[in-house]
Amino acid sequence: MDIDWAHSFVLSHTNSKLIIQDLFSGNDVCSLIAIDSADWFMITPDNYYYATKNAVKLMSFKLNNKIYGFEQFDLKYNRPDIVLSRMGYASGGLIEAFHKAYLKRLSRMGIKEEDLGGEFHIPESSIKNFEYLPIIEEQNIEIDLNFNDTKYMLDRYNIWVNEVPLYGMNGKSLSHLKTNSFSVTIPVMLSEGRNKIQVSCTNGKGAESFKESVEITYKPKQDISEKVYFIGIGIDHYQQQGHDLNYSVKDIRDIATSLKNKYGSSILIDTLFNSNVSRQNVLALKKKLLLSSVNDKVIISFSGHGLLDKKYDYYLATYNIDFTRPELAGLPYEDLEWLLDSIPARKKLLLIDACHSGEVDKEDLLVMEQAAENKGTKGAAIVYQYNPTLGMKNSFEFMQDLFANINRGTGATVISAAAGTQYALEGGEFKNGVFTYSILELMKTKKEITVSELKEQVAKRVEELTNGAQKPTSRQESLDCNWKVW
Repeated sequence: MDIDWAHSFVLSHTNSKLIIQDLFSGNDVCSLIAIDSADWFMITPDNYYYATKNAVKLMSFKLNNKIYGFEQFDLKYNRPDIVLSRMGYASGGLIEAFHKAYLKRLSRMGIKEEDLGGEFHIPESSIKNFEYLPIIEEQNIEIDLNFNDTKYMLDRYNIWVNEVPLYGMNGKSLSHLKTNSFSVTIPVMLSEGRNKIQVSCTNGKGAESFKESVEITYKPKQDISEKVYFIGIGIDHYQQQGHDLNYSVKDIRDIATSLKNKYGSSILIDTLFNSNVSRQNVLALKKKLLLSSVNDKVIISFSGHGLLDKKYDYYLATYNIDFTRPELAGLPYEDLEWLLDSIPARKKLLLIDACHSGEVDKEDLLVMEQAAENKGTKGAAIVYQYNPTLGMKNSFEFMQDLFANINRGTGATVISAAAGTQYALEGGEFKNGVFTYSILELMKTKKEITVSELKEQVAKRVEELTNGAQKPTSRQESLDCNWKVW
């Protein structure tokens, strides 16, 4: 893309910053700030920005002398379409594609574009008893909270510690109180190390307050032992003939063995294989996860078939699933989320080595029909047809490329083997699913790895091994808590 030099010129500044100005008016169009060779952001004078995913996570907003994380304003101000339009050199087609990606994002968050314009009424949340960021030796604290709304009744509130909701994804209801003001003192158990505590409330109109935050570092007098809970679910053989796989059980056994070598006696392993994989048996595993503590880690790994029903809802195959009607006996993806929701452990990772395990865009999928089974894939073969108006990428794919996922969910990181319309491959020289093989490869070569490193390096390796035919995605990710998987 070429800059129209008759319209603007660039002034160079120090600290890796460039300012683009309008040649005739002398007004600033935007600032370009480079973080490193890969990450950067462009910001207009009225705060709209276009940034790489990693760069945007470094941004903060100041409002009324308080600092807020980028995610609280990202839906309004992360506007690549506006920035490129003001630059005056991007094509109209590209700007329109970026705008559709932005609208797709709002749609998936249940927000309309007009809701973000002008003054938008929101309730207020406050933490009353922390004015500064202490380092303490006590694990249990109390926080005094106050919630108010000048127009509407309060509906619910929630507290997050390192992005994990203490009251689950849905929060704690206040609707039965029929009040627009509520104060409460809540006990909170801290995790070892840094604790980022955030609180917010929602009113009856669905508007959420800004998340008020404090940070507390907990340094215990004695070392705290950490447990790792590993749940592995793998299916090679199915009740319905013609759908067997070769390496799904081996995938789970190999990961369990490698984690055992890493963690020794501190790991607790539960596995379900083949005929034991039923929805009832999977849901029963939550009893064990409820015994975890705030400093523990939970890793769930699934390897087997993944399917979409006629409504494009996602199911993981159980032993007795009907491959033509997965909704009858399949394991809904939401059940795996439920396993991880409202448990004490705050470091949570879900790995899904199955076809179609990434998110799909129900609005743009026009056709889904059964096709012949493809050997070496982990899903019932399905033919998709996308609305082709945006060329190689649709608005959903642009949305995933452009924007960080700020929907926190359970606070877990979810890494999927393939995009929602892709197959997950197995077999060949790997003797595993390609996704699982890439994880095992890292376990052999990396002494330690964080969640974000695992996500990035597995995605890169799977694309290399499949020549781009399979691309792992992240359904959910932790924006701020980057813990060590091993």
